[in-house]
Amino acid sequence: MKTTAESIRQHLIDTQPGIERFLLTHPLVPVLEPSGIHPIEAVPRIVIRQMLSLKASDTIIGRVEAKAAEQGLRRIADVDEMSLIECGCSRAKAKTISRFAEAYQRDPQAIDNWQNLAVDELLREITSHKGLGMWTASIVAMFHFANEDLFPLQDSSLRKAVGLMIEHGVELTPERASPYRTYLASYLWQLLDQARI
Repeated sequence: MKTTAESIRQHLIDTQPGIERFLLTHPLVPVLEPSGIHPIEAVPRIVIRQMLSLKASDTIIGRVEAKAAEQGLRRIADVDEMSLIECGCSRAKAKTISRFAEAYQRDPQAIDNWQNLAVDELLREITSHKGLGMWTASIVAMFHFANEDLFPLQDSSLRKAVGLMIEHGVELTPERASPYRTYLASYLWQLLDQARI
């Protein structure tokens, strides 16, 4: 049987009692597919987005993309650390992006191989890079390699959403949402963003 957005939503409804009143009135989260975006392009953007609103991070990413174009660079990862800071990145984020770009230049095959790794190995490999934590690793695995079964509780927005669901009388058990925990996280992020919980 082919997995569909409807069957995934039904699985979440079946495993998370009370969530149906939120999910049945919410647009379906589409079935994940690999993004096709190389990690050297994806990781710097994910790092920039950490702990920022979408609007603020989009502004900074736009500045960094413009700076890369101005400097004749193919990738934002290649923008130097000081320029990243001038574009609005924190020093820590600029350092992380620069280190990641250096790691890619030293051993591109290791990062090119991420797409072939099992999820636990992928998470370990990503977090072995200084400045890349479990949140970043989870986002890469979920939205760039289409791993359907992660629920990054280290994400403050997810913890907030779980708390708000409890206030609505819905006690979530993410483990029971397996093998579709990523979709549970996606629904919660969307519900939170839309102020529906």
